Amino acid sequence: MKKALIIQNKFIGDVLVASVLAKNLKKIFPTIEVHFFCYNNAIYILQNNPYIDKIIEFDDIELKKLSVLWKYTKYIKNEKYDILLDPYAKLQSRFITLFSKAKRRISFDKPFFKYFYTDVFVEEKFPKFIHCTSIENRCLLLSPFINNITKIDFQTEIFLTEQEINNAKKLMINSGVSFTKPVLMVGILGSSLKKSWPLSYMAELINYLLKHYDIDILFNYIPKQQKEADDLLKEIVHKEKIFTSILGNNIREFASILSNCNALIANEGGAVNIAKAIQKPTFSIFSPHKFRKDWGCYENLLIHKSFHLMDIYPEIYTEYPLKEILRKPEPFYKLMKPKMLLSKIDHYLQNILSIDKTNSNLPQDIECKKPKITALCITYNEEDNVDRFMKDISFADEIIVVDSFSTDKTKELFKKYPNVIFIERVFDNFTNQKNFAIERATHEWIVFFDLDEHIPTPLINEILNTVNSPNPKDAYWIKRNFYFKDKLLKHSGWKNDKVIRLFKKDKSLYKSSKLVHEEIECKTEPGYLKNRLDHYSFNSEKKYLDKLDKYSRLKAKELFEKGKKSNFLHHHIKPIYRFLHHYIIQFGFLDGKEGYIISKMYSQYVSDRYKYLDQLWKAKKNKN
Repeated sequence: MKKALIIQNKFIGDVLVASVLAKNLKKIFPTIEVHFFCYNNAIYILQNNPYIDKIIEFDDIELKKLSVLWKYTKYIKNEKYDILLDPYAKLQSRFITLFSKAKRRISFDKPFFKYFYTDVFVEEKFPKFIHCTSIENRCLLLSPFINNITKIDFQTEIFLTEQEINNAKKLMINSGVSFTKPVLMVGILGSSLKKSWPLSYMAELINYLLKHYDIDILFNYIPKQQKEADDLLKEIVHKEKIFTSILGNNIREFASILSNCNALIANEGGAVNIAKAIQKPTFSIFSPHKFRKDWGCYENLLIHKSFHLMDIYPEIYTEYPLKEILRKPEPFYKLMKPKMLLSKIDHYLQNILSIDKTNSNLPQDIECKKPKITALCITYNEEDNVDRFMKDISFADEIIVVDSFSTDKTKELFKKYPNVIFIERVFDNFTNQKNFAIERATHEWIVFFDLDEHIPTPLINEILNTVNSPNPKDAYWIKRNFYFKDKLLKHSGWKNDKVIRLFKKDKSLYKSSKLVHEEIECKTEPGYLKNRLDHYSFNSEKKYLDKLDKYSRLKAKELFEKGKKSNFLHHHIKPIYRFLHHYIIQFGFLDGKEGYIISKMYSQYVSDRYKYLDQLWKAKKNKN
């Protein structure tokens, strides 16, 4: 039986996300024994975790002593681990790794120290799957044991017992919480005042919530912040709806209390990470110097949302270096005024948590600077892509799906997302289907992606920055990366592939003359976005051939309606030329066997197009 050790020192959030490694190791190697090395203040997070067989705890201060470090190093060496995962990648963990004698020692590619490990990986700057690098990068360490990283379970978990949850509920009831109305926990401060939304803003938000919603609120803070909590309470109008002393004595008690609340609204940090691990809805307020791409985990899900300076003033990050924002964050926090997030809070509480307003007389100046965006898509039998698409498109304010009566679980999967407008329409051609969708959009800006496309986080950020810029163009080209299954094709005619995926509703429409490979007709010259879109059109050869066959029939119909007929050139020369164009002229041979297969498929696509065109003319002749 294999044995593995995961080393993760320091913060609670780091230990929590590293625990995902244990879960996936157990899935890859069902009989493996997994040990976890962490400091004693974080062990509460790992207790009762069925994926961790042993917790090796230490005192963070003591471990800095060479004698203590050497004691633990010898202990770990004697355990004879087969696998050692070091996502901490700091001095102490490297020292332990060096002497561990583990067969596979895996960490990140850092100068000099990478030679301590058998496998190293370069950390990604932007996330691809769950909107945060903090978890995705740690899961890169599993790469030697898993071929497809998309198969990894990225969800963090804290395993609370029923008794813990019930004890917390009794504590809340004894403190006066009636549970006759929704209960929100509000994290009033971050780890320090410097890393917190201004208390005056927090007071304004809480007073707004208590005025317009029939709720109870639990303050969350650490004991040393008692004075700040008392100062904040003085600014609250309806103090009878506030509970300030239900805190819990440790992380598990806090998590148990939180599990009995409807949601958490807080400064982004450890409390938010814990809430996400017990899958409790969160609305977090980010520090100006931290970014969603690193810690905005699971914001692809409907239950987790956040507010960031980037949402309202993205230009700040081109005008000021990050070091200056980190050194003196107060003036940047002050730009994040409550009125700029109240509309998001309203939307969140009403649509996600089904909490209704008790007072509809809302301030008229509540607004969000970000222009509204409608996301559109057309679908048919896309069950494999629905969840990924919804994760990618979660930044949109409206999502409209036009489906061609799918026969798989596409409709069922979309219906589980309450913010999706799902419409069924009989398919006639791609252009009409897409223009039908555009007519139903209610916002000025439209993004129109296919479900076999993945929208990387840098592209999402660029889209949001673009629509928020002073003088945006009416439409934008986006270049695409074309993937043969999971392999990126760098040649074969796909290097310069581009599509218009972002445009203004009243300025653009799909050409009615194009039934397939539809094109946007824009009234002005489109611009270009810098970041690329990932196109995973090729899941299997059969599925892609079926797709090309459908395109061939529609293209034949398009030619037929224009009165075009085929000849010897179309049937015998054009298919050969298409193959040579992809494979030779566009250097498809440099893509290996994948380049050959895709070139052959497109040759067949051209051949079938004219075969179907002949059939249409023959049918018309027979009818006449």
